[in-house]
Amino acid sequence: MNPVALDRTFDALANQPRREIVSRLSGGGLPTRELAEQFSFTKQALSRHLALLEEAGVVERTPLGRAHLLTLRPRPLVGVSDWVAEIRQGWRASFDRLDTILGESE
Repeated sequence: MNPVALDRTFDALANQPRREIVSRLSGGGLPTRELAEQFSFTKQALSRHLALLEEAGVVERTPLGRAHLLTLRPRPLVGVSDWVAEIRQGWRASFDRLDTILGESE
């Protein structure tokens, strides 16, 4: 994943309500109205959150007549997961070296 796309995804996920929206959509697509009913913030706030998620490519909006269906797009989230896996590998290597050092000192 390119650094700009990764930054956009992290920016979109940096806010708890947006992470909650992602979590709610992980079970399948929802109409905008149904999603809005699950939150206590205003329609304008929901629109701003959705716009950021859409700009990051995390959420896709599909018009269905007067309604819109919101679905999760996993590709940006896979990029985040891959990045975290790379970092985790570095941690594991550090812990393995620490285990070796501590084992030698016994």
